[in-house]
Amino acid sequence: MKTINRIFSLALILIATMMTSCDGEKDLIIIEDLLPIKTSTLYMVGDAAPCGWNIGDPTALTPTADDPLVFVYEGHMNTGEIKLCLTPGNWSAPFIRPSEGGRAISSAGIDAETFVMWAGDPDNKWRVTDAGNYSFTFNLRNWTFTAKYLGA
Repeated sequence: MKTINRIFSLALILIATMMTSCDGEKDLIIIEDLLPIKTSTLYMVGDAAPCGWNIGDPTALTPTADDPLVFVYEGHMNTGEIKLCLTPGNWSAPFIRPSEGGRAISSAGIDAETFVMWAGDPDNKWRVTDAGNYSFTFNLRNWTFTAKYLGA
């Protein structure tokens, strides 16, 4: 009889423990800010890019030493369109794009403009209007893009 009472008591304690919850477990946390895009690679494709539209061998951007989620490119850009991808070889993957299609990159530059990322349509792209040497910075932590014109 003592064994049955002990088993019954343990069962009641176990049931009571399972039915008890912490208030913190019920709180739903909503993240309203953009989360960083965690990647170790970033590539550029487009007729303005050195690689053209070659998704199999896109132009690589380089992560900075200060922040591996900030990528830079410095070099010549032709006139035409560009968009960015995280991995080569897949047109169906999400691309980094301007919020509005046809956003011009010119000798006037762009200062910390926000960008978006998605797969599919609409296929928004940046449009380089002035060929020449540029410095591009894509901050994947803050979702911003900066372009500086360095000359012809």
